[in-house]
Amino acid sequence: MLARIVGIVLGAILATSGYVIAGLGVLGDWARNLDLGPFEPHRPFVGWAALITGAVLVLAALTPRPRPKPPRRPAPVNLEPVAEPVLAVEPAPTPTPVVHAPVDPEPAARTPVAQTPVAQTPVAMPAVAAEPPPAPQSAPPAETFEDLRASLVSLSRQEAWPQAAQALNRLLRMAGTDREKAISRRDLGDFARGQGRLDEAAEAYEEAVSYARAVRAAAPKDDFAAADLLAGALSGVGDVAETEGRLNDALAAFEEALALRRSHGGREAADPKARRALSVSLERLADLREDRGHRMRALDLYRESYDVAARLAAADPARFGADLASTRARLAELEAKVAG
Repeated sequence: MLARIVGIVLGAILATSGYVIAGLGVLGDWARNLDLGPFEPHRPFVGWAALITGAVLVLAALTPRPRPKPPRRPAPVNLEPVAEPVLAVEPAPTPTPVVHAPVDPEPAARTPVAQTPVAQTPVAMPAVAAEPPPAPQSAPPAETFEDLRASLVSLSRQEAWPQAAQALNRLLRMAGTDREKAISRRDLGDFARGQGRLDEAAEAYEEAVSYARAVRAAAPKDDFAAADLLAGALSGVGDVAETEGRLNDALAAFEEALALRRSHGGREAADPKARRALSVSLERLADLREDRGHRMRALDLYRESYDVAARLAAADPARFGADLASTRARLAELEAKVAG
């Protein structure tokens, strides 16, 4: 507000000064005889420049400035907690008893008297305990795909990027089924997009979509996991396309992802993660619709998302209260734009 007032005052002073100096009119005698020094031959030019600059400042101060959009809610990550693998402890080796050989006592000193033969007494050897056989060592459990992916997610949250990249490379090599390949390629797309490598991210997301479509085709029609896998890969395709300005591709990907999440309405009613994923998909498509000027369609999508977010927040305010507040703010902003 202070900047606007300063702009109006400064613009008014420049505009009135230019008005008088250019000879367009008089506002008393204070500026009509003003000596411009070396710029006196250019009095009309100086006057018009001051007039135009002042008018621009006044218009800039009076023009309302659009409020920036709040940050978009992050996409849900479908990660289930994975138990840490139990490491087998190698048993310590059993100490082997050391047996010292018997040492003959020092012979007695000889005397000049006649020697008397002494009967030899046999020395009993100590019994040596038999060494027990070594205990069999248990082999460490083999690392599974789920264990490695849980490690990748943990390293990413800790921002240990070199170790996360190594884990991701191992995950890509370990993936065997179409489902594992789709998940690993989607993770590769997320990792590359976070590093700003959009071309690599787009290629990885496209591969993830291809494998996810194969999983979806082989799964039953009511398999929610297959639909959710394909929807997540399509959302990645849409994010990269929107960032690169390919709005038609982004719109097609977001609409297909939303249709997949809507196709399991009963599941969304019972699973909070699936309901939040539906809400985020609605808002992604709504933001893209607004950017293309489709405010009424964006408003309908945000109203639908608000209903889903409200039910989630009512069931778990600590977990979903922030999402509801963000959706409410965006909905109010869109309603104001449509009404205005």
